[in-house]
Amino acid sequence: MAAELTPVEALVPAITLLGFGAAAALASKALRLSPIVGYLIAGILIGPSVLGLIQESSATHLLAELGVVFLLFDIGMHVSLRELNESRRDLLRLAPMHLFFTGLIAAAALAMIGVDWAIALAVGLSLGLSSTAVVARILTEREQNSCPIGRSATHVLIFQDIVAIFLMIFASSLGDSEVGAQGLAGLVSDYLLGGASVPLYAALGLSVVQTVIAFCAALLAGKYLINPVFRTLVATRNAEAFTAFTLLLVLAAACATAIIGLSLTLGAFLAGLAVSGTPFRHQVQTEMGPFRGLLLSFFFISVGLSIDVPALLSHLPLVILSAAGILVMKTALGYVAARLNKWSVPGATQMAFLLAQGSEFTLVVLSLGAIVAGLSSGLMSSIVAAVALSLALAPTWAALGVRLSRKLAERSKTAIETSATSISDRPVIVIGMSSAGRLAIDALVDHDIPYIALEGDPDRFLAAVADGYKVSFGDASNMKLVEAVGGSNARAVVLGFARYEVSREVTPTITRRFPDLKRFVAVDSRLDLERYLDIGVRAHLAGGQPKGIEMVADILLTLDVPEPEVREWMEEEAERFAIGDSSRVEEKIDVEEIIDEAA
Repeated sequence: MAAELTPVEALVPAITLLGFGAAAALASKALRLSPIVGYLIAGILIGPSVLGLIQESSATHLLAELGVVFLLFDIGMHVSLRELNESRRDLLRLAPMHLFFTGLIAAAALAMIGVDWAIALAVGLSLGLSSTAVVARILTEREQNSCPIGRSATHVLIFQDIVAIFLMIFASSLGDSEVGAQGLAGLVSDYLLGGASVPLYAALGLSVVQTVIAFCAALLAGKYLINPVFRTLVATRNAEAFTAFTLLLVLAAACATAIIGLSLTLGAFLAGLAVSGTPFRHQVQTEMGPFRGLLLSFFFISVGLSIDVPALLSHLPLVILSAAGILVMKTALGYVAARLNKWSVPGATQMAFLLAQGSEFTLVVLSLGAIVAGLSSGLMSSIVAAVALSLALAPTWAALGVRLSRKLAERSKTAIETSATSISDRPVIVIGMSSAGRLAIDALVDHDIPYIALEGDPDRFLAAVADGYKVSFGDASNMKLVEAVGGSNARAVVLGFARYEVSREVTPTITRRFPDLKRFVAVDSRLDLERYLDIGVRAHLAGGQPKGIEMVADILLTLDVPEPEVREWMEEEAERFAIGDSSRVEEKIDVEEIIDEAA
């Protein structure tokens, strides 16, 4: 009978992980590194190869696995049918190209150096993934969540998160047999066919069927079981019960899928998916945030514990070369994927640099038993270190992509202006690429309404082009330019910046030449609101987040977009604004009040 752990033996690893995890988080923030990198370094320092303060044990393994469980639950909450439908173009074209171009080449490279092909496929595809945590942080810091670059990058990450679930199922089920494929076939056949042997393609097919059934069950459970329970708990006004039920949901779902032969992480993901379809998604995200962050830090520290430092040092040139290879290869292939999906050269460049780093999911896959057994300790440590180095360099690499994309935008300014002004349908003219102007364009694109954007400031123009917008360069106070881009046939004009003096001067000319043209603006003060209303501009006081949403709601309603669609768009935009920054989850907009005022 195995000896039971004493309370001290169980608590010491947890206390050590907590202390060094907190120190790593603070140091990473001070150095502007990804926390993942800090946790890995902390694990190496306290591990057996350096300070020897802690050893891998059943306690550390349990804490690490719980971290992955809560990570998958959080990811599941960000995947909804509405989001999948909205992003179907990126999910069906850009995202698969981006992942498989890189993943299959990485898998082939591993197979060429003697790694079993099944192990090489699992690790190679995991190297094709990008870091959701790092990219979300970069987009939030630059306020790019709603721009074309931010949206498509988010769609790519959603696709990769879903693929990562299947990848983890595949990697977890690679048995100890001579060929990993036989282990997977044996697992599925033992469960479904009573021990009968099946080929690999049949095993994969059965796994996909199982997972699809589980997805459907999760969606139904969310609508008919979890949503009513949450409503009841909210009605009781008992915050402790709400938190307790959420924890129960995560752990019970993870346990259920493990019992039927699947993984803990799949159950957690499905639980998150079930919650994503309820109106309590953000509240649950807020409640579970501390658990996710704490336990996930344990996982990354435990990965650091497993790194063989002597082997890593002996392969240091390989680590540096591998990290550079990850960044350069994923950037080049990501650029090709974006260009094949009709992105402009500046936009494709910024997208490629943004998604070039490794992923936290690669570290999850590398921690699975079959993968550990199939890779040498030196190669394992080198891959982990290379991924960590790519994560550390990700913000700098992405910033380099922004600078390069803006230089490319400046060179291709003429071509961009021509393509942006070739719209034959009656467009909406957006003057000024402010946050409100960008939001208006996002809404117009979402509702298939043609637009023409003008920006006279060179820096804002180049930034907008690099972020994926189609913009013409020029001074919008020049009426000849406005007429040249379609002003005489425009449905409306959106003023991105509230420059009252300019608007007052051009109002007589606009009224004379375009008597039916409606103008919209978002302002910051009551004084500007009254002054703009006096000259016939539909002004709105910008009080909600994202800024200008009141004005955009009025624009959509004026352009005969049905009210339910406007309401749904506003709710989606408010959710997108909250992505990547938990402090914004509680920020609300009064959709009904805004729509009533606009109507």
